[in-house]
Amino acid sequence: MASPSCDAPRGRPLRRIVVLGSPGSGKTAFCHQLAGTTALPLYHLDDLYWSPGWSRPGEEEWDHRVRALCALPRWIADGNYADSAEPRARAADLVVLLDRHPLLCAVALVRRSLRLRRSPQGPGTAGAPPGGSGRRRPVTARGPEYVPRRLRDSGDPPVLSLTALLRKALLFRRRDLVVIHDVLRRTGAPVRRCRTRRQAAALLAELGLPDPCPPSAPAQDRAAGHLDGGPAGGPPPGGPLPHEPGGRSTRTTVTPCTCPASATATSLWRST
Repeated sequence: MASPSCDAPRGRPLRRIVVLGSPGSGKTAFCHQLAGTTALPLYHLDDLYWSPGWSRPGEEEWDHRVRALCALPRWIADGNYADSAEPRARAADLVVLLDRHPLLCAVALVRRSLRLRRSPQGPGTAGAPPGGSGRRRPVTARGPEYVPRRLRDSGDPPVLSLTALLRKALLFRRRDLVVIHDVLRRTGAPVRRCRTRRQAAALLAELGLPDPCPPSAPAQDRAAGHLDGGPAGGPPPGGPLPHEPGGRSTRTTVTPCTCPASATATSLWRST
């Protein structure tokens, strides 16, 4: 299936970048390095979605969190969640689609699972998180592995179901990618598609050029993730924020990535 594609927009800085792709395609490592080279704050959708015990948010709460992210002025959004891709694509200056072969993605998932299991300390046993819970972060020979924030801090297993991930990777082009293509066509978002690690490394080098128009101090403060409403104090796109019982407006805090895996990402994407 053909994918919408284009050259990265030129002549204007990229402030909002969406990264999509199958599980095992390398989205998170790509995003960590992209954040390091562009200085854009990185937000993992898995951090916003999963709560301790691998519990999921309700549909309304998830929509609220996605709209809160989209309202921020600068970000990299890492994650598929195809049903919520449209608001991110509409807000983005660029969509990066990592479209590696499903079998390669499946192999990458198995290798990551084996790395976690073969770690000398075992999954979740190296590097205690703040808060004194006694739980520890997954560390392998390649360094810390990314695990969604709330799961990492609560000591949950880093993978809910390898079988489910493998099924999702193998069926990605037949299922999620069909939805993503429809979203990209409807929104007209500029897209860069990378089928190989070499193409992804070249795109990283291209997108890592300095921003000629750095954000103002207020924009930097808002980019840290504290959000009471949309730009200029208004509600985020898609409508007003939900209210708690009693009519009190909720405040959403969308926190950028601070996970230890970001320190090792530069070694994972090379042009050779």
